[in-house]
Amino acid sequence: MKKLATVGVVALALGGTVLMSPAAQAATALPATGHQTAYVQRGDTVTVYRDGAVKAKVTAVSSAHPGGDGKLVLTVETKKALSFSAGDWLWEDPSGGDHEADDANRKISVPANTTKKVTIDYTGVGNGDVIWAPGLKTVAGAWYVKGRTVTGASELLPASYVQRGSAVTVYQAGKAVAKVTPTSARHPDGKGTLKLKVEALKKFSFKPAGFVWEDADGGDHQAVNGKKAVTVKAKTNKTITVKYTDVADGALFWSPRADVIAGAWKIG
Repeated sequence: MKKLATVGVVALALGGTVLMSPAAQAATALPATGHQTAYVQRGDTVTVYRDGAVKAKVTAVSSAHPGGDGKLVLTVETKKALSFSAGDWLWEDPSGGDHEADDANRKISVPANTTKKVTIDYTGVGNGDVIWAPGLKTVAGAWYVKGRTVTGASELLPASYVQRGSAVTVYQAGKAVAKVTPTSARHPDGKGTLKLKVEALKKFSFKPAGFVWEDADGGDHQAVNGKKAVTVKAKTNKTITVKYTDVADGALFWSPRADVIAGAWKIG
């Protein structure tokens, strides 16, 4: 299976730094706004977050495909109710062919504070890979399938982002690599200056262009010279300044790639 990027690609082929506590961030950062659902895969399990809190855990337990008749078994443990479609789970051949679930339109609902076994059936499958793509809009998890064994493949996933309060924690292969906090956003005479505090556990690079300043009337403003990547060394903190033009009170959104909103904040 190729390293996954966005759902569009999937459909075709499939230490030493002290991180600030939420209480400390609140006094020196932009306030969060809106709601976020995020996914972080660790091993065979995907943890689903809602507004920074654990909502559920989904684990791929086993697989079988005698004569091409596939059966994927999941365990879903919820703190809050979780629903998803069987069609969100794609079984891929080594050659890259995707197979939908036999009953792709089946909605699977698990009540809060429940552990439930879920089975999804397929036709014409064999050894290969399984991906979970909620709504076919983003990639939540990936697994290798060999016989009855399902093994997590989080190393193939793009980065995950979980916003807790004002800070966004960035995960790669299920491990936290950095925390990004917008500490201020000022716009005298429409000239915007955004300050980002980046706390890197591992070497971390991003493009400021992912931070979009939105006016109250919905107008979007891109960062000036934002396409040049910024790199922060491992186990260091760095404050990044991002410039904008013709901005006012509104909101800030971080969209590091097309299929994800990593964070959202109120300005003004």
